[in-house]
Amino acid sequence: MKKLFLCLIVSCVLMSMVFAAGEQEASSDSEGIIIAYVTPALHVPFWKNVSDGIKQEAEKVGQKVIIIDSDSELNAATQLQNVQDLIQRGVDGIIISPTDSASCPPVLELAKADGIPVVISDIGTDSGEFVSFIISDNFEGAYQAGAYLADIMKKKGWDGGDVAQIAISQARQNGRDRTAGFAKAMDEAGINIVNLLQCNQYTRGESFNFTQDLLAAHENLHGLFTQHDEANLGALSALENTGDYKIIAHVGFDGSPETVEAIKSGDQIAAASMQQPVLMGRESFKAMWEYLNGGTPEEKVLVPTILVTRENVLDVEDQLADNVFPAELEARK
Repeated sequence: MKKLFLCLIVSCVLMSMVFAAGEQEASSDSEGIIIAYVTPALHVPFWKNVSDGIKQEAEKVGQKVIIIDSDSELNAATQLQNVQDLIQRGVDGIIISPTDSASCPPVLELAKADGIPVVISDIGTDSGEFVSFIISDNFEGAYQAGAYLADIMKKKGWDGGDVAQIAISQARQNGRDRTAGFAKAMDEAGINIVNLLQCNQYTRGESFNFTQDLLAAHENLHGLFTQHDEANLGALSALENTGDYKIIAHVGFDGSPETVEAIKSGDQIAAASMQQPVLMGRESFKAMWEYLNGGTPEEKVLVPTILVTRENVLDVEDQLADNVFPAELEARK
């Protein structure tokens, strides 16, 4: 009798264990594939647009995919801690836009140790292993903006003047590429670059102050290249405030509806090479999904920029609304 009772207990325990394992497996299946998007700062519209592109592409795969947004708050230590937390949660893949290229290698090491694939979306890394790198053609976009600036300066008789840059961090690979592309255009035109100021806060106020400093320091300044959208708009405000937009040709990188309106006006921002963050997000998810399904995505995918000028701005408006700044347009509704 005791033996029978013991057998019943063992059977019940085994059945409970099987049930618990099945319940856990069902829970995992019901949760779906989890992919984290680690972003420098969600308050910056550009990264919101990348995130939206990732989610749009995830909706097309025909099975449940959960996208988690992880905000690094422009802080490398926060980024690393967030990634540690995501790994503990058991994510299936990480798409990261690093805070800068130097902060990415530790993230890649953590992910590699746990066998988690990583796709880098913009900015880049100084070293480490990753599945794919999705990046705007920053060099070519900056070169095109610089060539357009040089042409304007020549037409106005300012080609003997100086130019300056308000740049994103040169610790980022994309920042170095933008600086190099612009420098090539200036070198070809024989125009002197007198200064480069790097942004830390990425706010309009910061670039407003930078522009004032540049105007005060360089009497022969006739050209300005701003490397991100808040810098475009901060510099624009400073030039309007002093009236110097009449003697300085201004081109930028990145875009927003406000930048487009300034280009349309004909006497403010002359042109801007605009990234397509929504398209970058889509390409980032495609690369991750291909890898998770046993494929080998391209190691590097270059997403073209759009040089928006006074001449073509009306022709490209629909493309801008879809791929460049839909989040900003949605926020205006």
